[in-house]
Amino acid sequence: GRKPKDINLEQIPTIPLNRRSTIRSLAWQLGCSPTTLHRKFMLKLIKRHTSCVKPVLKENNKRDRIKFCLS
Repeated sequence: GRKPKDINLEQIPTIPLNRRSTIRSLAWQLGCSPTTLHRKFMLKLIKRHTSCVKPVLKENNKRDRIKFCLS
């Protein structure tokens, strides 16, 4: 088969976060195709990361939620 394209994965941390938020934008910054980058994800050479920053519920919202669930 075809030889795999070799891309420099050490370059990823140097790219600003807003320019590597999607596979397409990260691939453009690295100079490779999104499919090549997707294969690297599937081979676990690159790890995905999402931040789970959720707003904390206030007391009124908690109370309203419990009332809704109980109704």
